[in-house]
Amino acid sequence: MIACSGSDTFGEMTEPAKHILVSVLDWGLGHATRSVPVIQSLIARGCKVSLAGHGDSLLLLKMEFPQLQTYEITSYRVAYSASIPFMTKIFMQLPKFLLAIRREHRQIEKLCLDKSIDAIISDNRYGCWSNSIPSILITHQLNLILPSSFRWLSGLINFFNHKLIKKFDVCWVPDYSDNRVTGTLSQSGKLRVRFIGMLSRMKPEKIDLEADTILAILSGPEPQRQILEKILIKEMSGRQERCTLVRGLPNDETTKQGGQTIYNHLNGDQLSKLIQKSSTVITRSGYSSIMDLTMINAKRVILIPTPGQTEQEYLAQELDRRKVALYQAQANVDLKGAISRLNEYRGFIKSASGSNLLAEAIENMLKIEKD
Repeated sequence: MIACSGSDTFGEMTEPAKHILVSVLDWGLGHATRSVPVIQSLIARGCKVSLAGHGDSLLLLKMEFPQLQTYEITSYRVAYSASIPFMTKIFMQLPKFLLAIRREHRQIEKLCLDKSIDAIISDNRYGCWSNSIPSILITHQLNLILPSSFRWLSGLINFFNHKLIKKFDVCWVPDYSDNRVTGTLSQSGKLRVRFIGMLSRMKPEKIDLEADTILAILSGPEPQRQILEKILIKEMSGRQERCTLVRGLPNDETTKQGGQTIYNHLNGDQLSKLIQKSSTVITRSGYSSIMDLTMINAKRVILIPTPGQTEQEYLAQELDRRKVALYQAQANVDLKGAISRLNEYRGFIKSASGSNLLAEAIENMLKIEKD
């Protein structure tokens, strides 16, 4: 059994803080941002926390937690294309991804031994597990949704997806079991699953809404991130509203362009305040973004999924069907038309259930015994 350091009552010695390694996937920034509350909870619990990852996602966590030790591990080196369909490009890279999973597993096993790691929490890094210590996977994609041309492969792909998930002691799903936003994505079957509620670094505050303000938040892989940026800058050009764009690039530069304010990056607190005071929010429908919007009860939201990314398309279409947020395809962005329809949508509403789900999951993890 493992436990983090406790209180030192009556002057007795307490056992050393246990060392938890948090690893995050380097596909966009969402896996890093949603790991922030996990890391904060571990630190509050008295654990020693180290971070593992690669690229911009690891850089973001370094900015959020400059006091923590970080370790560079292999990148999946995912490549995207403006012309080849998203899932086709992903399938072409499967051998590379499997090699990366094997490579990161060897790196993690060595890191756990060299740095005396006591448990691992991995956000969508399927090689970050160990037979010798408790290993947790965070993912909401228990069932991968394939495009129609690949639908015949769904059974086989999800068989191997579940096989990878079963390497971990338990899978944490960032959603609520009784009111799932993730729908069919998180149907668990026989997997060992624990729902831990929404993960978000956003903090709901009493902030006055500023009328006639548009905020566009960009994220995700290139070149699609940049393609959407150009579309939105053109759509926002000449509008009467005050327009702000956050590029999702982790540095601090701020610029003005055609009357628009453009930030390359904002920290969690800055972004949270900006979203809550903006009268219209435009964003990708990545699940980390959806959790952020849910946490702060965002009301007038336009979702534009990354083209061909079936998970984002499913979530955007499902939330549009529920009249939560308006869905537009990137190829057909019409900002004027979208804003005129936003009053038909009720916005995001945070669930009142399970406020301690993450803390309870961490306590459960600390009690896992390995042979």
